[in-house]
Amino acid sequence: MIKVVVVCLAFLFSMQVALGQHYKASSFSVDISETGQVVALKDNTTDYAAASEPGYLLQAVVKGVTLSPTKAIFEKDNIVLYYAGQLTARIKVQARPSYLVFTVVDVSKNMDAIIWGPFNTVLADTIGNTVGVVRTAAYAIGLQCLHKSTSGGVLENEEGAVFDRGTTATARPFGASLQAFAINRSVDRKIKVWNRWPNVPVKAIPDGALQGSSIALFGCAPGHVLPVIKTITLTEQLPYARWKGDWIKTSPESGRPYMITTFSEQNIDTFLTYAKKMGMAGVYHEDPFDTWGHFVLKPSLFPHGRQGFKSCVDKAHAMGLRLGFHTLTNFITTNDSFVSPRPDHRLAQAGAATLVASITPDVTTITVDADTYFRMRSDLNSVLIGDEIVSYTDVTAQAPYQLTGCLRGAFGTAKAAHKANAPVARLIDHPYKVFFPDWALQREIADNIARFINETGADQMDFDGHEGTYASGMGDLSFNSFAEEVFRKVDHPVVFGSSRDNHYFWHLNNYLNWGEPWYGGFRESQSDVRMANQPFYENNYLPNMLGWFLITAQTNPDDIDWMLARAAGFNAGYALVLRKEALNNPQMEEIIHRINTWTAAQRSHLFTNAQQQWLRNPENDARLITSDSAVRLQEFSKFVFEYEARVLQPGQPTLQSWDFQNIRSQQTPQVLVHALGEEGHIVHPVVGIDNTLSIHLPITLEAGQTLVINNTLNAGIYDRKGRLLREVPIHNALPALSAGRHQLSFDGTTDANSPVKLKIEIKLLNNETLLHS
Repeated sequence: MIKVVVVCLAFLFSMQVALGQHYKASSFSVDISETGQVVALKDNTTDYAAASEPGYLLQAVVKGVTLSPTKAIFEKDNIVLYYAGQLTARIKVQARPSYLVFTVVDVSKNMDAIIWGPFNTVLADTIGNTVGVVRTAAYAIGLQCLHKSTSGGVLENEEGAVFDRGTTATARPFGASLQAFAINRSVDRKIKVWNRWPNVPVKAIPDGALQGSSIALFGCAPGHVLPVIKTITLTEQLPYARWKGDWIKTSPESGRPYMITTFSEQNIDTFLTYAKKMGMAGVYHEDPFDTWGHFVLKPSLFPHGRQGFKSCVDKAHAMGLRLGFHTLTNFITTNDSFVSPRPDHRLAQAGAATLVASITPDVTTITVDADTYFRMRSDLNSVLIGDEIVSYTDVTAQAPYQLTGCLRGAFGTAKAAHKANAPVARLIDHPYKVFFPDWALQREIADNIARFINETGADQMDFDGHEGTYASGMGDLSFNSFAEEVFRKVDHPVVFGSSRDNHYFWHLNNYLNWGEPWYGGFRESQSDVRMANQPFYENNYLPNMLGWFLITAQTNPDDIDWMLARAAGFNAGYALVLRKEALNNPQMEEIIHRINTWTAAQRSHLFTNAQQQWLRNPENDARLITSDSAVRLQEFSKFVFEYEARVLQPGQPTLQSWDFQNIRSQQTPQVLVHALGEEGHIVHPVVGIDNTLSIHLPITLEAGQTLVINNTLNAGIYDRKGRLLREVPIHNALPALSAGRHQLSFDGTTDANSPVKLKIEIKLLNNETLLHS
């Protein structure tokens, strides 16, 4: 009897496997059960699926409800999945040598969306959330969307937009999951757009059906991920971006530093010369356009228009540099001819009501039949009536609904009379005081950008404001279509960046250079953002980039060393914002020397892994010194102390002292006094060393300022953005310190109740190492 039971159980198990299906590429296979679950994700020996929580091949979404398949029937090269409500989906399966392709060939008509996955795995040491790859040291599994209508990520809204920093791969309690989705855009819908504008009518588009949605799944050794993705990209005809003949994902040029400035036909030679001297990859114009939409250049900078810009590009190329430009993707300025004097009716609309009665050109209160689209306030608060744009202040709370405080003929449009029942369309706008295109007009704007690139030869552009593409209501499809439209219509290679990441856009994205210099000092401005971005870049096979840094006429070489040390630690690129005024910096030649020294060492891979790890820490200061052909890395120690103003008895000393250690022979320290906070000050600070030297400074150090004392007879006072405010003469220079223990003291007059806080740093050379190639 026992033998019979065992035989029966074995038979049942074999039937269970037989009812499922096994799909295999060279080093990766997927098992799908008779209920459409993904029950195995294997290499040749190990199953990496999450056994405790199997995923699904494809789920259906109907009226906001996600339906998992209940049955799977396996035909030759096809899987038919069945769902509640008599819904079905037919999926074609193709086994390529290094990956598997799954494509939807037919679905029930009333599906609103489909979800690929989740494909649940125990692999989770490194999660490439945007690129869609999870890996350990032993194995990697990845998902690639094969058409821009399929979005990598978790489906979280009706428009199909992934607003956060990528969810194609996400951490789970059991490990990680991979997922993608597609939206049925073949039917008219009313949805929330850009996660802000409610109940927006979004019209169907001809190629918006779910059929054709397709993904690739692969598994391989971690070191083979990029070669497999390259194969997928070429075989499945995804955007294959190259720079100087190389695929951008493996090109060392993708992460090169570059210069940002406002060049013109008149001064381009100067900035190209500086860029070349600094070893930059090129020069990028930060604001060349008078209008966005048709991209008319500022005549003050380019009196010869596009031909003038082209002459700048030609000069850059002759020097081996690229030349780029900044715009805000699909933003439309109110002075562009898409708006003024006759507005294009393809401007993105949040919805419309109708006029209750005819109006004359001078009426400033307009009655409409509904208030639905006029309640939400925005920066331009505008409607389109015929060929006139009208801005308004408010809408009445009850019927009859009236738009009040109307400014007729806004943005240079013509005032006009309008008949009853004319549409009154609310325009979608943005705090930058711009409008946006609908789906059709967006393609025209993409064409305009591509035409500008082709006519001028420009070869770098950031899709800044890339999120503006969500105004069309098409979510990630809009985001990716705009970029791919530009990419496929330019007639030469272009380096593309963006303000946002996205799974499909990853293919044509050379770099993401996040971190801006406008919010603090050279080192402080968005420093936490810059450092936090680095693991994201590495996890997603993107070049490390540190963001933008502003060089001014007061920037000192030590701050440049700080930036370059981080660049060496992460093997990262960056952008230097260098405007005309900065060229007056008296230390510019020293800054250029340090940039070239660090860049040469970084590109020659002179730093050990341990040194790179140390250099990644923004608290560590370093410098490179050269003599003959030798390069030495100097590492500095910083001792940081806090001075606390206290309520004391009359006559009690306010002086405070701290001990520190100099581990090297004779060297002169650097002392920095930071006045932290938004208000308050300290008067007549006194810095002392070893009770033998006191430096009295007849100054008032305000909150946000820093006092810097070097081995000279001048101290510098800097503002919170690192700009030199003035120099103060001192009578005694800091002494050279012998090896051993020393004492730093500080005193000054401040109110114990003042919000200003004082941080005092003393910096000393700690280690010096010869770098070897």
